[in-house]
Amino acid sequence: MDKKAIIAIILVVALVAVGTTMVLEMNPSGGEDEGPVTVIDAEGRTVTTEEAPTRLVSCSPSLTEMAYAMGIGERLVAVTDYCDWPADVNARKTAGTLATVGGYFTPSVEAVIAAEGDLVLLDRGVQAQLDMLTQLENAGLNVIVLDKGVTFDEVYDAMLMIGEICWVKEEAEGLIASMNARLASIEEDIGVIESIPTMTFAVWLDPIYLSGNGTFAADVMSHAKGENVYSNLTGWPDVSVESMLETDPEYLVVSMMYLPSPGAEIISGLENDTVWSELSAVQNKRVYILTGQCDNVFSRPGPRMVDAVELLAQILHPDVFNVSLPHVISDDYVDWVSSGETAEAEAAPAAAAPMAAMVQARIE
Repeated sequence: MDKKAIIAIILVVALVAVGTTMVLEMNPSGGEDEGPVTVIDAEGRTVTTEEAPTRLVSCSPSLTEMAYAMGIGERLVAVTDYCDWPADVNARKTAGTLATVGGYFTPSVEAVIAAEGDLVLLDRGVQAQLDMLTQLENAGLNVIVLDKGVTFDEVYDAMLMIGEICWVKEEAEGLIASMNARLASIEEDIGVIESIPTMTFAVWLDPIYLSGNGTFAADVMSHAKGENVYSNLTGWPDVSVESMLETDPEYLVVSMMYLPSPGAEIISGLENDTVWSELSAVQNKRVYILTGQCDNVFSRPGPRMVDAVELLAQILHPDVFNVSLPHVISDDYVDWVSSGETAEAEAAPAAAAPMAAMVQARIE
């Protein structure tokens, strides 16, 4: 090869390198598309970002976790009182570098506006958040409304939308791919089983509120290969103890952020109750209490939803996974999942509502 040809090749390589650098500078996601980016949100609104937003306001713990999982958690300038994962969220709140906008179901429109975000993330499943929409728009804020998914696919759709509007589409796609890979691995480990264990997933015991069909918990149960004995009902119905005895699930999983008493005492109380003690799950010591961050894993449709499937799969199929989980699981749930997450949340949410209000909020 002559000298002129070598010089020509060097020039081409240099130009390609410069061009690549320019594209990366114009598009922080490192993807092929340049701005502006436009999406149609869950309310059918057209939302556009002329450049990658750098000041995000999240009005949902699930959306906060999605932002962190996509590598843009540092862009958050305000979150709800109940956003507490990963640990960096609490650390920044304590340091005063991350503002709060109120509760998940009781956000303050004034606090959201004061945060001066260049993109506000709202949860379509919360009426109080939708009620702020007009005021936020009138204040000149860019707002996107996202669906609160009840299935993996619906949550993936929300993740992709956040990835697009925040210019990190590739990161969102990578997150979804990794979640799907873990999910497939768990289901492969369970394999084909002759008899699917029956179960009830409850969020309160007095009165009894539990998961029917069309809920996030129902999708988790399906992937963990557990049969929901209340799949004939929809949403979060309340049932009687007598109904529980009739369906008689093999497993009873109770997921509550705030326990009325220690988990071990709740289980002991069921065992000593004249009615509850007749339940197969109680008699066979197959009652599990999930609280703290473990409860959040089962109640927040987001990046940690595969953790919920893995935990439940280990509860329902201990022989397959060669593991025996404790009957009360809290923030230490990370010791039992393969996600590699080691962060631990600090303390409970700052604003603790009355128990009845918390249960009502959970089932709406």
